[in-house]
Amino acid sequence: MNVTEGCAPLYVEFKSTVPNASFVGYDVAYNGSLTPNVVRNRANYTYPVAATGTILQYGVTTGGAEFSYCKNIKIYESRTITSQYASCGGGKVVLILTDDVIMKAYDEVEIKWGDGETTMWQKGNDLTLEHNFASVATNPTVMITGIYTGGKACSKGSTVSVPIKFERPQLNEIQMSAVEMRGDGTIRLTYKGVAGIPTNIQYSTDGTSYVTSGRRSSGGTQPYDIKGLNKDQSYKVRLSSEDLCAGSTETPAISTVTLSGTTADGANSLKWNQYPDASQFDGYDLLRDGTVIKSFTAIGETSYTDQDVECGTFAEYQVVAKLKTATSTSAPVGLKVETGSAKPLAGGSVSVLDASSVVIKADVPGAGPNTSFELSIERAEAGSPLFKKIITLYNESEYIDNAAKTNELSYCYRMSYENSCGQKVPASESVCTILLNKKLSTLSWTGDSPILGGFEGYTVVQTGSAGSSEDIPVQKNTSYTVKLNSQSDLEYNFQVRAATQNGDFESLSNIINYRRSAGVFIPDAFTPNGDGYNDVLEAKSEQLQSFDLSVMNRWGVVVFHSDDIAKGWDGTFEGTNAPVGYYYYKLTFVDDINQTVEKSGTFMLLR
Repeated sequence: MNVTEGCAPLYVEFKSTVPNASFVGYDVAYNGSLTPNVVRNRANYTYPVAATGTILQYGVTTGGAEFSYCKNIKIYESRTITSQYASCGGGKVVLILTDDVIMKAYDEVEIKWGDGETTMWQKGNDLTLEHNFASVATNPTVMITGIYTGGKACSKGSTVSVPIKFERPQLNEIQMSAVEMRGDGTIRLTYKGVAGIPTNIQYSTDGTSYVTSGRRSSGGTQPYDIKGLNKDQSYKVRLSSEDLCAGSTETPAISTVTLSGTTADGANSLKWNQYPDASQFDGYDLLRDGTVIKSFTAIGETSYTDQDVECGTFAEYQVVAKLKTATSTSAPVGLKVETGSAKPLAGGSVSVLDASSVVIKADVPGAGPNTSFELSIERAEAGSPLFKKIITLYNESEYIDNAAKTNELSYCYRMSYENSCGQKVPASESVCTILLNKKLSTLSWTGDSPILGGFEGYTVVQTGSAGSSEDIPVQKNTSYTVKLNSQSDLEYNFQVRAATQNGDFESLSNIINYRRSAGVFIPDAFTPNGDGYNDVLEAKSEQLQSFDLSVMNRWGVVVFHSDDIAKGWDGTFEGTNAPVGYYYYKLTFVDDINQTVEKSGTFMLLR
């Protein structure tokens, strides 16, 4: 072997000196087993970390004789020393060496302070060292190295650099951000620590005598649990910290909140303790199943009756005291409503999703993760009194109807539900999808309400092909004239939106495409022979403000005139069929951006 001792990682080479060996293998971590892990033809190995062990050589000669040999090996620790420091002002620095397995491996520690001075720490010395720098104009770097004495095969470990900043850690950065009492009597505390600053987590029942639950020195935001307490008792929690320079501070105490509740007459009554420190207080939030149902601003408001619950439903409540820099949350309280009558739906809406789909939403009173209900949905075409059930949902309040033609019809829906006590609520008033249509430059839509309880107004959503977008409020009007000019995008999509004032419900119409200044198309031939195909010469266009068409024969005689684009020429003149041949037309129209356009051309009359 080239070496049997040294610093980790230690590279070891080995070879056999037995003549005529036909097989040689090595177990680099032999533990005395009768079945060693021998690897054949191994010539070297690198030991990555500190260890003391044995290398086993095992082989067989060409004559069949077995041989083996063991050698002890020692790999010394070489990892860097861990430490923490604090700058105490005026050039004074306190350095604490961490007493861990790495530190224990070395005989001495060399500390080069970066100002030309060196301190040698030896086993048994105090782990806390102080040094005074003569100048604080520049930030020095302390070099710390573990040393071995007594001529060992490893003289020293790796050196770690510790940059020093002459800034004293701010103890006031150590603060709590949240305190939560849990149902099992555990207080979950969330706080921000400063690395290297020991912080005691303390609690009290009277605000005078505090018990230390634990001690931490890590930095950053972190949780801590104080276990084994009574969830129905109020506690005060605080942090007590002391830095390496003997500075100390205590955070203002945060009190836990207790909550209790009862159920009667179809409602849940909640009470909680008043927060004791008015200087910290900002307000209360009352949560049901994780959602805020009521906020309070007065510190003395400590009760609430929740009537928005249904028979048989289970609800879980918590109160959050909102403080200036933190929150304090009560343990959850669960209540099940046993009596009371079913309430009507609190809200609902229908909205066009695409050309064949409508999404229906309902706000079922008391619905939550701990409740059960059945929601039935009926549908009718707008104007029809006949509603047919299309689905019954179980514990769901949203459904997509994929059997609609939203570009052609408006659909009306009614909803009813049955709560977990078997109480049924009659069908709601109908809510109908918004059907948007276009005639020339005017958009119009159906006026039946798409939202239960009404809505604030309509908004026309105009989206241009070049990426422009505009929301145009039109109040409760059910029509809108498109306003474009020569600078507008060439093409637009229009959609109508209705929404409640609080934004809880929204309904969208189908989408109408609108092309600016689309022009007029006149065919180059028609056949008025009564076969039902191309019997009438018709101009095709949309979005025109005015229209005037004249048709003339080859001698310039006007044989047809119309100012209505829907009225075409049937191929007759003065009650008789006009002859086959070419005819001329002259067309004048005003388009959607007030441009007057004149157009002329020829077409063939065939029979």
